[in-house]
Amino acid sequence: MATNNDISILITGTGFSGICVGIQLKKAGFHNFKIVEKANDVGGTWRDNHYPGAACDVKSNLYSFSFEPNPNWTREYSPQAEILEYIIYCVKKYELEQHILFNWEVKSATYDDETGIWELTNQRKEKLRANVAVVGNGPLHIPSLPDIEGIHDFGGEIFHSSNWNHKYDLNDKNVCVIGTGASSIQFVPEIQPKVKNLYLMQRTAPWVLPKPDGPFSTRQNVMFEKIPFVQRMNREFIYYLNEAQLVGMKYEKRILKLGEMLGKYHINKYIKDEALRKKLTPNFSLGCKRVLLSNNYYPALAQNNVDVVTDGIKKFTKTSVLTNDGKSRKIDAIILGTGFHVADSFKFYNVKGKNGAALKDVLGDSPEAYYGTSIHQFPNLFLMLGPNTGLGHNSMIYMIESQVNYIVDALHQMVRHNIKSIEVRKEVQDAFNVEIQKKLEGTIWLSGCKSWYLNEDGKNHTVWPGFTLEFRNQTKHIHLKDYIIEKERVVATEFEIA
Repeated sequence: MATNNDISILITGTGFSGICVGIQLKKAGFHNFKIVEKANDVGGTWRDNHYPGAACDVKSNLYSFSFEPNPNWTREYSPQAEILEYIIYCVKKYELEQHILFNWEVKSATYDDETGIWELTNQRKEKLRANVAVVGNGPLHIPSLPDIEGIHDFGGEIFHSSNWNHKYDLNDKNVCVIGTGASSIQFVPEIQPKVKNLYLMQRTAPWVLPKPDGPFSTRQNVMFEKIPFVQRMNREFIYYLNEAQLVGMKYEKRILKLGEMLGKYHINKYIKDEALRKKLTPNFSLGCKRVLLSNNYYPALAQNNVDVVTDGIKKFTKTSVLTNDGKSRKIDAIILGTGFHVADSFKFYNVKGKNGAALKDVLGDSPEAYYGTSIHQFPNLFLMLGPNTGLGHNSMIYMIESQVNYIVDALHQMVRHNIKSIEVRKEVQDAFNVEIQKKLEGTIWLSGCKSWYLNEDGKNHTVWPGFTLEFRNQTKHIHLKDYIIEKERVVATEFEIA
């Protein structure tokens, strides 16, 4: 009978997704795997996004692995450095270093129909082969860059928030910030006291609620460490409190009016100028776009050196930004807080599946998968945080762990039945996604605003339309009847190819 070591697995990325896959593989007895990472260190999103003020908007005790609680968080909402430290700790504790290949950026992935083996090629034309490939890159790693006239001719400093230039001195500079999303509301308060003038280019005012943040006391940390049950109960409380938000987002939107009242109170508390207050008040329902949390965003915008510009950018010159109202503002630097490619991220993947099918063509602008994990025409390929696994109300770590459970069960089935390839049936995938879109009808995410949840056609291929507990229950086990099965696996025992 085949053993777990007979099946080889390739994982891309060393963020929460890739690391979770690696840990659970080892726990399940699968040791024949490699994790490839384009950078020279682990961390994924939390390695790359090191801009000033970077922090999580999910509470620390929930934004961590359920099987690896951290009793030493310093705050209710962890800053970027602590989250990165946690990921590094998990890698070391579970001895994943031996499985990781750094500076290995996947340039192509190709499936061999005959052998049922995936072949990955990197930037140096080096190749790796394995029976199974797991895409753990995550959706937040390809920056979305604006195409604005003259931006490439700008003569000053320009960088995206995910590629922050810490060597550039912002002191006494005129800075143009584009975007008012999750990253901007964190770094704007940090740079505002330093810069001479800050021009914040806002297309749509977001909902920004107070952040119930604060430090953990030494007593709390000791209690979490000595009595783990206390931390587990805290985690459960946070989880179910977050989960309850779905009631307003999906079933009873009138509940969200309470959140809108809090948001408007938050604006009025810090913004006394009536014109500015009007600019900063959202014109859409709470939850339609990502709800943001901050205690220092509005106080920063109220300062004399900040100008919130809503007239739209006409073009950039070598030294200035021109807006549609005819005004020209001299600037030294542009900081892009423009987010990432999410709904359309797959168009950047050079992946070819069965019969040479290209992933970017199959998914197109309306990406669909089965539980965000399996895609028809791509046997033995599993996605992490694929289409319709995103959340507007809870922790993505919960979804990651659910998907990993599903993948590990699939691997057990492949070993048990000597399966060469496993491919989700088209009719199963199609029926699943019809149901997904039906469940999204009438939800707050389709209430009229433009967000990164939606594609250009207004379809939501990002958010899971139900409770996360529902997703967890449905992904406990794989059902082979949902898949096309080919037997007699060819074992890829060697990863490296000359």
